[in-house]
Parts: sequence; structure tokens; C-alpha cells
Amino acid sequence: MNRSTLMTYAAAIRDFLRARRPIVMLMGIVLALTLVPILDTYLIVGDAWRGILPTFTDETIYLAHVQTVGEGYLSDGNPYFLEHRNDPPLVIFGGAWLNAVPLLAGMPLNVALMLNFILWSLLFAVSLYWLLREFRIPSWLAVFTTVLVYLQSYAHVWRPANLQPVYPFYFLFYIALARLIREQSRRNITLLALATGALFYLFAYLWQIAIITLGLLLLYALVRKDWPLAKATFISSLIGGLIGLPVPLYMLWISHASPYFWESISRFGLVSTHLPMAEIIYSGGWIGLLLVFLAVLYWRSRPLRGDEEFILLGSFIAIGGLGLWVMQGSNLITGKLLETGEHVRILMLPWLAFSTVIVGMYVWRHRVQLSGPLRLLSAGMFAALLAVNLYYTYYYFAPFFKVEANREFWQTEQSYAAPFAWLQHGEKAPVVVWSDPSNYATPSLPVFTRHFTLFTEFSMWQLVSNSEFRERYLVSQYFNDPTVEDLKRELPRYMGRQDAFHNAKTIERGIKICRIFFFWDADKDCGTPPTSIGLLGEEFFTNMERRFRTDIKPNIKTYLEKYHVSYILKDVARDAQYHPEALGAVRVYADGHFEIYRLP
Repeated sequence: MNRSTLMTYAAAIRDFLRARRPIVMLMGIVLALTLVPILDTYLIVGDAWRGILPTFTDETIYLAHVQTVGEGYLSDGNPYFLEHRNDPPLVIFGGAWLNAVPLLAGMPLNVALMLNFILWSLLFAVSLYWLLREFRIPSWLAVFTTVLVYLQSYAHVWRPANLQPVYPFYFLFYIALARLIREQSRRNITLLALATGALFYLFAYLWQIAIITLGLLLLYALVRKDWPLAKATFISSLIGGLIGLPVPLYMLWISHASPYFWESISRFGLVSTHLPMAEIIYSGGWIGLLLVFLAVLYWRSRPLRGDEEFILLGSFIAIGGLGLWVMQGSNLITGKLLETGEHVRILMLPWLAFSTVIVGMYVWRHRVQLSGPLRLLSAGMFAALLAVNLYYTYYYFAPFFKVEANREFWQTEQSYAAPFAWLQHGEKAPVVVWSDPSNYATPSLPVFTRHFTLFTEFSMWQLVSNSEFRERYLVSQYFNDPTVEDLKRELPRYMGRQDAFHNAKTIERGIKICRIFFFWDADKDCGTPPTSIGLLGEEFFTNMERRFRTDIKPNIKTYLEKYHVSYILKDVARDAQYHPEALGAVRVYADGHFEIYRLP
């Protein structure tokens, strides 16, 4: 290839990039932002880094799933308990399999983690930019908005197997929704069907949102007697539902096949209540305000009422927003609440951000058609929406730039590397390691080795019985010799979120609502908010302590054999009360931070 040909190619590439400067700039900004965790690690950990990527959020839970799939346990059953490693999963997170692909290809964990983070971050940016451009948002404003939403979602994009791979498909669903409302072509029907079907395999809350949203779209089309839209929506929903049907069928099967399904779901935080959560006001209320604002524009501005662009925009915002809001408050109808408010909020916030820009840009373009009061209302509305979006951006991104407080913890995490490496190289087959559940080395072990734990609270979200879960906890407390007061203090560690938090909070919420409705009646007794400990009762804790004293402690070796425990990992500084030699264990490793004992 001669020089003139090379120059021609170079010029063509330069022209191509110049013509697409905004998207190229966006990719560069997002790519630079993916380096933030590495920069934080360098600044805080520095030369002390030993290969353990510091913990920013609760990503360790999801990394354990990815690592376990990467080790060849393709069912993604239980990354913590050896006996359940091939069990079916409690909940399907397609991201665990997607993010495990680099591991299955032979990549080291840290390389795979960063590669996935970069890939899904770029897809996040491309899909959101595409969505904004669907509504004729100027390219540079679309870049700014995408970066803002990315920063707001950064903590979730960082977490593999959860929302990291969800966001691009989430935005794709709204792209397909907007396109179908605009034009009911075969291509748009197919795009919405495929996007809907994909959501089933990624995030349970998301496919339920999609079903509600499509139901609202169908209802909207029927009310307007827009038969082409109704037909297209029905076909897309039918095909998408058929693609995703294995997921709800799996849920139906596992709920009947496993006697521990509902116990396991309860540890997730399931409660039976029709009472609304305050979250439907705190975050969902902004959707309500935006919809009210659009309604005011429709009724008070005659020129906008006949504008097809406004009808499209209003339909999209109303149907998409209500789909999220109805899902967030769905327990009002179903009577089943599974931390729905919090989980839907993290999907609602990106929607609120891009909807603010879409509506704001439309209002700006048509500002001359608005009366003075409407322009004033619009300015106040968008100032409030901008403020709330900036607040949540700071709230979720702050942990990634306010990292100095993590220095001691992150450096402590590096001390895990040496004992983990010894176990990884010394034991080629998976074994069970017993370490104190309060030590973060315990849930980190399945992430950085092929091995499993005796007990960690992170295992509460797996398919296992309550009796086994609590028994494992008591066995793990052998050296801690817990009292009733210890068991009360440790309640969230071994009981799950329903008993530790939500049962009491649900009753308290009912009392607060009662007080609101009867605020004028001083004699009305709405009750006293209970505590989780009070609901369980004193006898529950005395029985647990008795079980420990009379059963677990005298028969500890039997229980260690039952759970196939091979090693004890002792933190020298924190676990002074650990004396593994009393159980006949032999010390096989020591580095000043940790000691490893092999059980006979």
C-alpha cells in the first residue's frame, strides 16, 4: 500500500470522525470515566495493591456469581455453599452469564471485570444517545445528558450481573416504544418485540415494567381507536412475551419444585402488604409532577394540542412514566412487596433525566406559543427537575470521588490476596473455608478463589432453607460463643431482610398512615411501632442460644463434616478468640495478617 493510498484512508477516517464528532467525543468521555475505579485504586491503595480490586458498593455479591459461572457451574445456583453449587438459581440474572464469558474464555477476573465495565458503559452511552436523538435532541445536548445520566447511574453500571448489562436494553426498549408510537412498521414491531423479550432474562423488575408499559400502550391505542397502533402493540407484546416466556415459567416451576423457594424469597425482603411505600412519592412523585405539567400544557396551550410531535412526546412520557410508577406501587394491587420501591427507583431516575431533557427541549422550541404564566411554570418545573437530577447524580457518584474514607478498608482488602493465592494454588478442587462472617474476607473468598464458605450473610439471597441458613450461622459462631444479646445484634446477618427490617417497617408504615388519616382525633390509638426483635420475641433468641449450647457446640466436628469444612481462615488481629488447634486443626499458612488451618 503506497503513501497516497494511506493518506486517502486517513483523510476518509478523519472526515468520518469529524462528521460524527459528538458521538466520538461521548465515547471518549465515557471511556475516560471508566478509569475512575483504577485511578481511585492507584491514589488510595498505591504500592500496597495486591490484585484485590477495592469494594465501592455491594458488587462483591454479583462478582461471586460471575466467578462461579466462570468456574464452570453454569446453573449459577449458589456461589457460596459447596453443597448447592449446582442448584438452580433463585432468580435469573442473565448478566451473570454474559459477564462470565471473558472468564470462560480464559481471562483473569480483574481484566474481565474492567473489560465488561468498559463494554457495558459504552453500550449505555450509545443506546441513551440514540434514544435522545430519536426525539431530535441536539447532538451536543444529547452528549451532555448522556454523561449526566451515566454519572448518576455509575454505581449501578459498576455492579456486574445486576444493572450493568440491563441499562442498554432498558434504553433500547424505550427507543423501540417511541418508534412504534410514531410508526407501526414491521421493523419497529420486531425491534420492540426483541427488546421486550430480552428484558425477561436480565432483571425481574424490568420485564414487569415492560409488561405494564405495553399494557398501557395497548389501552391507549384502544381508547383512541388507533387500530394500527393497537395491532402493532399486541403483536410486539405477543412475540416478546413468547421470547421471554421461559423466565416466568421457570419462576412458576421453581416456586413449586423447591420447598425453600418462599423462605428464600422472604430473605430477599418479601412482605404481604397493600400499604404504599413512601418511595412512590419521593421518586415516583416526580413522574406525577411531570405528567401534570404535560396535562397543563395540553389544556392551556391550544397550539400544542394539535401538534403531532406533542402528541407523540406526551404519549411516550405518559405511558413510559406510568409504567414505572404503577410498577413501583404495584403492591397496592398485588399485596406483595419485595423492595419494589427502591429497585424501581434506580430505573426511574434515568427515565426522569432523559424525559426532563426531551420535554424541556420541546418546550424551549415552542416557547413563543406559550403564555407568560406557562413560560414561568415551565421555568420553575425544569429548575426543580434539574435540581433533583443533580442531587441524585451526586448521591450515586459521590462514593467514587470521595474515597479517602475507604483507605484503611481498601488496604485491608489487599491483605486477602496472599491467603487466597495460597488456597487457590494449594487446592485444585473446590473446598469449604470457615472464617468469621463479620470479616469481609469471607464473602470475598468465592470471588477470588474457586472455593466456598461455611457461612456468609451474602448467601441469604440464594435458594436454601431457613433452617440450614441459620444452622450454618450458628456453626460459624463456634469460636465467638454468642449470647442472646449477640444474637439480637447480629439479627440481619442470619434472618434475612423480611424479619430483620421489613415486617416491622410495614407495621410502622400502617401506624403512620393511620396517624395521618386520624390526625384530628387525639384519642385514636393507631398503635406503637414495633421492633424486629420484638416481633420475633424473646423466646426465639433464647431457643437459638440453647440450640448453640446444647447441640452445635458439643457436636461441632459433626457439623463441620456435614458442611465439608476443610480449612479455617483466621484473621490474626480480629479473631484472637479463634483457636483452631483445639479442634485438631494444623496451621499450614501464616503471613502476619492471616493464618490458615487444615482440619483433620
